[in-house]
Amino acid sequence: MQGEKQEEEKKRAEEDKNANFVQLYREHMPEMRWLMTNHPFPSSLLFFILEHMDNRNALACSYSVFEDYFEKSRMTIYRAIKLLQENGFLDVLKMGTSNVYIVNEDLAWTDYNSNKKFAKYDGQVLVSKKENKDYEYRSRFDRFKALREREGLK
Repeated sequence: MQGEKQEEEKKRAEEDKNANFVQLYREHMPEMRWLMTNHPFPSSLLFFILEHMDNRNALACSYSVFEDYFEKSRMTIYRAIKLLQENGFLDVLKMGTSNVYIVNEDLAWTDYNSNKKFAKYDGQVLVSKKENKDYEYRSRFDRFKALREREGLK
């Protein structure tokens, strides 16, 4: 009986989790509006990071990932990241030749508020097709890219 109750509570807690969300805080909506109005590309880059970050607000990837996705130059991406960093939207840590992007947890969060104290570098890792030419996923990546181009998805 006790075991069944615990299993039921565990199942309910699991169902209550909303694992596929990003919450934005109203307190920082003016900053988001400013970014979207005045800096469209950095805004898109921030939303890409928000889309791919883990539940600790971190994403690890190289510039090549951004170059492949946005089809922008390295310098354009650098300027966008610098603007986001200088204005408090994210922090950037070095990881070899890649970076770890950490979104300001006061702007957006993807886990229980009680877990904010753990908002550190659990990071999702994205790799670039350009940097991994002989990796097996290449043909699948190309098929997704074709679908996105054909259907106008971004």
